[in-house]
Amino acid sequence: MSPQEHGPYSQATRRCDLVMEGGVTSGVVYPLAICRLARTFRFKNIGGTSAGAIAAAAAAAAELGRGSPSAGFQLLERLPAYLGTVAADGKRTNLFALFQPQAMTSKVFDTATAALGGGRAAVVRALRRACVAFPLAVVLGALPGLALLVGALAASHGWWTWGLIPYSLCIVVAGVLVAVALTFLRRAVTTLPENDYGFCNGMPGDDAQGATSLTPWLAGYLNELAGRPREGAPLTFGDLWGTRASTAPRQVNLEMMTTCLSLGRPFRLPFRDDDEIRENRLFYYRADEFRRLFPKPVIDWMEAHPRGIVSEASRERRERMKTLGLSPFPEPADLPVVVAVRMSLSFPVLLSAIPLYAVDYGGGGRREPERCWFSDGGISSNFPVHFFDNPLPRWPTFAIQLGEAVNESSSGFWMPNDNSGGIQPTWCRFDSGPPLARVSGFLWSIISAAKSWGDNTQSRLPGYRDRIAHVSLLPCDGGLNLDMPRERIDRLCRYGAEAGEELERRFAGQAVDTKLDWPNHRWVRFRGTLAAMEEILEKLESGLENPEPGDRRYDVWLDATESERPDSYPWSGGGNSPQLQLARGTLSAIKAAAQEKASAVMKGAPPLRTGSPRPRPELRMRARI
Repeated sequence: MSPQEHGPYSQATRRCDLVMEGGVTSGVVYPLAICRLARTFRFKNIGGTSAGAIAAAAAAAAELGRGSPSAGFQLLERLPAYLGTVAADGKRTNLFALFQPQAMTSKVFDTATAALGGGRAAVVRALRRACVAFPLAVVLGALPGLALLVGALAASHGWWTWGLIPYSLCIVVAGVLVAVALTFLRRAVTTLPENDYGFCNGMPGDDAQGATSLTPWLAGYLNELAGRPREGAPLTFGDLWGTRASTAPRQVNLEMMTTCLSLGRPFRLPFRDDDEIRENRLFYYRADEFRRLFPKPVIDWMEAHPRGIVSEASRERRERMKTLGLSPFPEPADLPVVVAVRMSLSFPVLLSAIPLYAVDYGGGGRREPERCWFSDGGISSNFPVHFFDNPLPRWPTFAIQLGEAVNESSSGFWMPNDNSGGIQPTWCRFDSGPPLARVSGFLWSIISAAKSWGDNTQSRLPGYRDRIAHVSLLPCDGGLNLDMPRERIDRLCRYGAEAGEELERRFAGQAVDTKLDWPNHRWVRFRGTLAAMEEILEKLESGLENPEPGDRRYDVWLDATESERPDSYPWSGGGNSPQLQLARGTLSAIKAAAQEKASAVMKGAPPLRTGSPRPRPELRMRARI
């Protein structure tokens, strides 16, 4: 503890990690949860996706500014009150005002947001707003019906004339609806690509009226949380780490997920550039495009801190990219945190995607830099509970997940109370209501299952489900409901405070009403890890001892001459190198462990997986992200 620390956050001595799910405005749940945990724990690793990335960045910055009396968690505590306060434009809350459309998308945005809050009147509100936004469409749509109405009134009076009046009025209404809908769709289709596929790009709109927009506010707020000047140089990942070396121990480690739609895969941010993964050097950005998306101090910093040149080839490539107006993406340590957050928080259609540039070196590539569009991290992993995973954890990794409440009585915070709790799958109910709602629900459930099955199955694992705090929300809570009143924001914040308090009570206190505490968590992870290792050990031993006819045993390759071994990936040092000796020792240890295990089972000892927590985890190979 530094000598200047004081207040409720000065007594934290334990360490923890924290992962938060995405959810756009549902993220108002997180600030008080973070602050409650910060009274007992110091955050070591923090991660999230989308709105969870905002909360993760805020927690990391607050941890860096923990010792400042006017920054850190004292400042984060006041965020919910700020978000629920009426903005400078005097119209809506600061939360809503953060999302400001550009001139080209303002009419479409205003029409879409008129339906926020749901209810039967949502369609009426949206239609009324659309009629105001597109008056020409209203006039053109009404003309056929009005012409028929005028003709009917001008004709001689008769029963058929009066029968045409309601018919013509129906045509007026139908014409207006069709014309307005088509105009809305045409405007959306034409303007969204021009605004990088989003209603809002995060910067001030043309009708801001003094209200602060999302990205400038976030850049300044992260600086303030870290105890730095609001308008100064942006907070970087290197500032959080306390080092520029990406492989060195980090003071505070922050990670978040983004999705590259052009490459069809997720990426962790900041991009890695080490011996395991070298992907940061792939990307470039165009400064004039980024100036539309980020405040000037952020772009000035990036321009002044390009990534290093590692070879003559990279120097030549950089000069070529410069002639095309492209700048190299900064080193991971120099990347402003706000850039990574904005790349993770790019909710499709609501917020513009982020364009980077890379070269396709594949068979169909043009060998010229092309745009790579980065959108919301939740598209690929909305709840990256696997972040910072350790089979035998030294400290807890907490997670907060946002779910859908079945009804009002089931909304709020909850956690499982015993080792079998939380194993039940999450339901996606869509087969009720009118046909349109059922069809749209069916289609959404397909998308949801495709993108979230990995997160959902991992959340059910033992050693995961006991450390996840669930917050169940009503349809009117959070999500895309930008126009939440102060009372609703306060309620969601209270749920978060309750979640943080319960996590703290279970994992740092003396909870006597539940077995799900820190010692139990460590024991469950220990049992599950041994069971998974037993299974992989059996598969390794089977592959070593039982090759197919005509195949060499794996261990024979270790004793073969260099000319007899495969040409691919030779041992470092060649010959009888220390790496080859290490491989021999490793295989010997695997076979010895497998034989010892088999002998014990033959003597009557049950396998390690017998009685282990369910569902059992499995160890599998996958590319690093």
